[in-house]
Amino acid sequence: MTLTQSICLATLFLHFLILIFYLNHKTTFKPSGFSLKLIPRDSSDSSFNPGKLSQQTRFQRIVNFSKTRANHNHLSPSPSSSPSIHLQVLKQGFFYTVQVYIGTPRKPQTLLMDTGSGLIWTQCKPCVNCFSQNSPIFAPSDSDSYRRLPCNHSLCRQLHQCVNGECVYSQRYAGGSVTKGVVSLETFSFPLKNGGFKRIKDVVFGCSNDNQNFTFDSISGILGLSYSPDSLATQLGKSIEKRFSYCFPYSYSPMTLHSVLRFGNDIEKSQLLRTTPFVRETTLSGTTTTTHHYYLNLLDISVGRRRLGFPQGTFSLKQNGTGGCVIDSGCVLSFLDEKPYWVVMREFEAQFRRIGLERVRNLTVGFGLCYRHVAKNVNANVDFDGYDVSLTFHFEGADFEVEPKYVYFFNKKEKYFCVALMSFPGKTIIGAWQQQNTRFVYDLNSHQLHFTSEDCSNDRI
Repeated sequence: MTLTQSICLATLFLHFLILIFYLNHKTTFKPSGFSLKLIPRDSSDSSFNPGKLSQQTRFQRIVNFSKTRANHNHLSPSPSSSPSIHLQVLKQGFFYTVQVYIGTPRKPQTLLMDTGSGLIWTQCKPCVNCFSQNSPIFAPSDSDSYRRLPCNHSLCRQLHQCVNGECVYSQRYAGGSVTKGVVSLETFSFPLKNGGFKRIKDVVFGCSNDNQNFTFDSISGILGLSYSPDSLATQLGKSIEKRFSYCFPYSYSPMTLHSVLRFGNDIEKSQLLRTTPFVRETTLSGTTTTTHHYYLNLLDISVGRRRLGFPQGTFSLKQNGTGGCVIDSGCVLSFLDEKPYWVVMREFEAQFRRIGLERVRNLTVGFGLCYRHVAKNVNANVDFDGYDVSLTFHFEGADFEVEPKYVYFFNKKEKYFCVALMSFPGKTIIGAWQQQNTRFVYDLNSHQLHFTSEDCSNDRI
């Protein structure tokens, strides 16, 4: 063999080795996925079960919580304040919570799942002010993997503040709740289906030691899933293809049935998905601001078969940050901006008047429009059909029709139902009640929301 031939063979062999390395390298970084098990709050599996409550009390609690949540969502903090994994999620007080493990050695913490929040945070020792929680408060000094986020880190410069050499945050919510602490880095561990754990190093989170006016019961903080750069969905990024999905089961379904919050490759593909884009930016005084909430371009609303024909721009996100339509899994009820709300409610009233239903007034539950249910056989095993008066949100590129039984709250014992909508100044919010039995896929890569009807009680790990 000549020298030239030897060089050629050596070159071909080198290229072959490079190709093998490249393919192996791509396989190593193949996107993965994980799932969170959703357990209804009133299930016997839930440690947050409050015991037997009347539907009247339950409705009132939902209304009160939803109003507080709407105020929270409406308040936009400034930048300065601001193999498959299986996680068990519990629904508590109309929250969904997930148990994660933080630190080395890992310690369990129960966090509220929230698509409207960015920064992940949990209570930490030493506490200046802390609320009660089930598990021991996280102690950074006991963890070998805990570090404080450097002040020169991009997330600190972009979202938080450097005070006395520490990256700190202060998050204020409507109603007076405040959380403060140190922005930190820590290892988060997620339980696997096979009994092991998946460890993710250097997750940015808030180590909170000053929490005031919170009404949380037993949970220790928040797991943010918004567009914000410090949310879990954004931090995991390409490893989950920046996608997550959930499907809330019908509230009156048997409480032993579970649903699943899915990330990345654990999201099953569907050919029936409808798609609408997220509204990402608003302009104020010539400055373009990117929002971290999941805004949708709502064009119009139908009640039953009648489209109301709202003027163009009625639900648009305004230059001053008001207006807009947000989809929010953390808010139970749906809210409509005040003027459209009254137009929608008058149409509901007109349609029920034509049917001949009796209006029920002076209820303490807080809903504006309630009627007597006249069906003869009303029992716990019969779904309420709402007299076939549905609600449709006409989004850019896709219509989201809410079936009647997800439009109303139905008191089976007292035999009345209420339109489960409330008014809110300057904002429209699509809440979890109207999202029941619909699969939602949040795609942060294409900046789109995909959705389709589904029996969510069948979604299991």
